[in-house]
Amino acid sequence: MFVNANASGLARPGTSWPEALLRLAGARAEVVATESVGELAAAWPVGDEQRVVLVGGDGTVHAAANLPGPRPELALIPTGRANNVARSLGIPAEPRAAARLAVEGTSRPVDAIEATTDESSYVCVEGVSVGFLALARTRYRAANSGALLRGVAAGAGALARFRPLGVDVRHDGTRERLRLAQLFVANLPLYEFGLRVAPHADPEDALLDFVGVEGGGRHSIPAMLARLKTTGLLGRPGVHLWRAPRARITTHGTSPIVADSTDLGFGPVELAALPAALRIVAPPR
Repeated sequence: MFVNANASGLARPGTSWPEALLRLAGARAEVVATESVGELAAAWPVGDEQRVVLVGGDGTVHAAANLPGPRPELALIPTGRANNVARSLGIPAEPRAAARLAVEGTSRPVDAIEATTDESSYVCVEGVSVGFLALARTRYRAANSGALLRGVAAGAGALARFRPLGVDVRHDGTRERLRLAQLFVANLPLYEFGLRVAPHADPEDALLDFVGVEGGGRHSIPAMLARLKTTGLLGRPGVHLWRAPRARITTHGTSPIVADSTDLGFGPVELAALPAALRIVAPPR
């Protein structure tokens, strides 16, 4: 069991309550508390024969997906602010129920997205963002997603200078040339702070779900965010939807490309679905 001491919802890092939850569920585990990706990597099991329980938020899953070597089965006890991975897969938010599932449940294959630039490659779990939210994310500076005031400041700074941007997306022999406020390439229905970016996304279909949102400028952003937080954007005017197994995104320097919460620069970025890249303990579909 790896406990992320920086998780935004973990009120008492360093205590033994996660281990106690597993004992209540009838299991024992070696518990390791980590405060950085480096500490997680140093203690990570080499083989794939073990089940690893992650106590943390979405960032903990992102980090585990990008560690080298074979990937063990993952179980989650969600203690983040958004918990998009857990919520998308039906993993309980209540810690005791999540611990019981971690012990007794079976794992499901879950896709990921491989995002490749000229300099790096990243395994993306939730999705890729281009546009306003990507600009805001690159302004955000905090140990986790729980620093609300810093998040507001990052969003306000991005909004002050925002203009719709030109994005080129090549997929299946087609070139989409769009002027957008926001583009999502989703693997899961939820992204960032619980936004309903792609309610139709299936993390087991080996396809990328694209959601392009037109916008008239700064004034359109608050309404877009409000809809993403509540009902989503499906069926709205100016929303473009398509699916593809791979794509190439170019922003011509107008927006960073953010995979999960990692800034990949201004691109171009090659994206490809990674079928069954992870095995995560979750309720049956």
